[in-house]
Amino acid sequence: MDDRIIPLILKLAAIAGIFAGIKICLDSFIFKTLKKRRTKYYREDYLKSDAWKAKRQIVLDRDNHRCRICGARATQVHHTRYARKIGTEPIEWLISICDRCHRKEHKGKNYED
Repeated sequence: MDDRIIPLILKLAAIAGIFAGIKICLDSFIFKTLKKRRTKYYREDYLKSDAWKAKRQIVLDRDNHRCRICGARATQVHHTRYARKIGTEPIEWLISICDRCHRKEHKGKNYED
């Protein structure tokens, strides 16, 4: 192998590594941006919608307004799982929950009903 080819291969590998690093940074930025946009829509639009209010009432009625964790009076509804598309979660993924248990579930993170 020609001695001039090895440095060229090393330079190409370094350039490829730089491009891979840039792609990882861009992917991370895009993911974070989309997550912020989704969270904003979820909190500012979906949780104030008539569709969510109806679904929330169905869950509270189903559970007799009792926290499914401790049995106290439930005033909130908690998602045990989230659907990929906001608003398409089945009722089975939602539980009635009291404020205290809801805060524990989210471990102090900012949350919405």
